[in-house]
Amino acid sequence: MRARGFTLLELLVAMALCLLMTAGSLQLLARGRAAQRVSESVARLEEQARAALEVIGADLRSAGYWGLVAGPVSIEGATPAGGAEPSGLAVAGGCGNSLALDLARPVTAANGRYAVDAGTSLDCLPNSRAVAGTDTLTLRSATPEPTSAAAGRLQVETTVADGRLFADGLPQWPQAARVHDLQVGVYYVASDSTGRRGLPSLRRKRLVGGQRPAFQDEELVAGIGDLQVELGVDSAGDGDHAIEGWHAPDSAPAGWLRAVRVHVLAVADTAETSSIALPALSYADRSLPATTERHRRVLASQTFQLRNAGSAD
Repeated sequence: MRARGFTLLELLVAMALCLLMTAGSLQLLARGRAAQRVSESVARLEEQARAALEVIGADLRSAGYWGLVAGPVSIEGATPAGGAEPSGLAVAGGCGNSLALDLARPVTAANGRYAVDAGTSLDCLPNSRAVAGTDTLTLRSATPEPTSAAAGRLQVETTVADGRLFADGLPQWPQAARVHDLQVGVYYVASDSTGRRGLPSLRRKRLVGGQRPAFQDEELVAGIGDLQVELGVDSAGDGDHAIEGWHAPDSAPAGWLRAVRVHVLAVADTAETSSIALPALSYADRSLPATTERHRRVLASQTFQLRNAGSAD
């Protein structure tokens, strides 16, 4: 029996089918890779946002802790922000008088401005880099663990009844007291990051030691485009510890500050190959409309209960 080969028409049909199958496979592969890139981009943004919340949350949880003493009322040297700094407690860095010494207010915030609060400005550079409309959050506390006295570092010495701030390394009650470093952080959003101009970042003015106490600017998380804060206030004199409402920093009523809700918006550092539809976002007193652009964004929010509640006055 003589074998019969393929006709030219059959070969052409087979080749066409192979080409169609290959094209379909390539299209599926391209879609899979695109979906993977989207997932990786979103995961990276979520990781950035979580990192920002974690570093802020660590300071929020300890805000208002002063060692052995129950509160800042009896700590010598504590001074409201804007007031003259007591002798020996001056802090370099030009951020404003007594910014680090306002222990009666362990949590302060400014709504949509680079400032300490509604009435106290921040003079320290780089104020021109702060993104307009973003909040500023200032947190104060003693470090959780006691330490040794050290000259050039602002520290708090406490007993169960009294406390004092000092920076000369000479505690007055070495046997009965504990010494803690004073930790102060001013969180804000800058328009640039260290490695890339035009990429916003979460930054912090942090109290450090050296020849004398000073504020040092540091980048925490690149790619954070917004920081918004809400204050959970318990009305004074109502006999409970429940939060009656959430308020923007400059409009919080008198009462006890029980919790702080923090919102951070992470933005992608690389553009997508084509424009994408982004949904509208509403958080704190911000409202971002739905838009179409090439940079993704992810919003993350977290509420932090304050272990050392203070007045919202």
